[in-house]
Amino acid sequence: MERIFDKVIFTTGPSSESVNILRQMATLPNAAVSFRINTSHTDILKLSDWRKVLSNLRNEIGNNFEIILDLQGAKARIGEYPACESLPTEVILFYGEKSSEIGRIPVPIKSVFSKTNVGDKLFINDQKVILSVEGKTSDTLFCKVDKNGCVAAYKGINSPDRVFEPARVTSKDKEAIEASQIIDNLSYAISFVGDGKEYEMFKPFTGNHRLIAKIEQLKAFEHLETIAVKFDELWLCRGDLGAEAGLKKLGSLQRKFVSKISSLKKPCILAGEVLGSTVWSSQPSRGEIVQLDNALHEGFSGFVLSDETACGSNVEALLNFLENWFAYV
Repeated sequence: MERIFDKVIFTTGPSSESVNILRQMATLPNAAVSFRINTSHTDILKLSDWRKVLSNLRNEIGNNFEIILDLQGAKARIGEYPACESLPTEVILFYGEKSSEIGRIPVPIKSVFSKTNVGDKLFINDQKVILSVEGKTSDTLFCKVDKNGCVAAYKGINSPDRVFEPARVTSKDKEAIEASQIIDNLSYAISFVGDGKEYEMFKPFTGNHRLIAKIEQLKAFEHLETIAVKFDELWLCRGDLGAEAGLKKLGSLQRKFVSKISSLKKPCILAGEVLGSTVWSSQPSRGEIVQLDNALHEGFSGFVLSDETACGSNVEALLNFLENWFAYV
């Protein structure tokens, strides 16, 4: 048999709450399976629920599979906001916690307003929405919508030219870490690792649990070797990386990362719309299937499925595909 991936990471969510679906995930043949809980979309009560469900599943199937808590980190996000499929042609971003109008987007982070200049571009929801800043006051940005798309509460907001939030352990991160310490075979995924110093920030809180570095900003590419020495695993996260660097640069950045895999000597995992079309389709696209095979032969140790299993329309069909694919390779 040819080499196969060492690990498949399934993200929990509304589409994977069924015990039957979770069992099918956990028993995927020919691969070690991990479950990722995304704290960006999980409060402490829901985290406790997932811990109980996954612990029961471990006991049922006799497999102490890895659980990964993906910490939100210091990412700039919009506030409470009604979900919409598209925005008006012009919108106002204002300093605040919530809004009931789709033309007024709340941003509860002062640095977004102090650091942004007229003429800047702003990205929302991993560049699904692109805004041009045409005017500003101390707590308001007047923007034209250059690229329209869906927006919902707490989606990320960033800029290709500015860093709005410095790396730090947030209060929500601390709360999630404290609530999860009793979980066995637990790893923490650290968002927006830039130079490896994040390891020293988080390690006093996470104890002996494994730390995963999420490579999702340009700065990290200058420090991959240092990051690999400190962290147990590296994820190439193409969502936020593409939002910062621009989609045109994403291919060359992935090639740069791939060229380093063998020398980093740590498991490297591919993340970010790996099988993204399965969020709405029962089968991945041909391009995604080829990409999966390429990633395998480029040296990636595994891949992360995010929305595909958290909120996909047909997770069972996706799992059936993976079973057949792993049986073939």
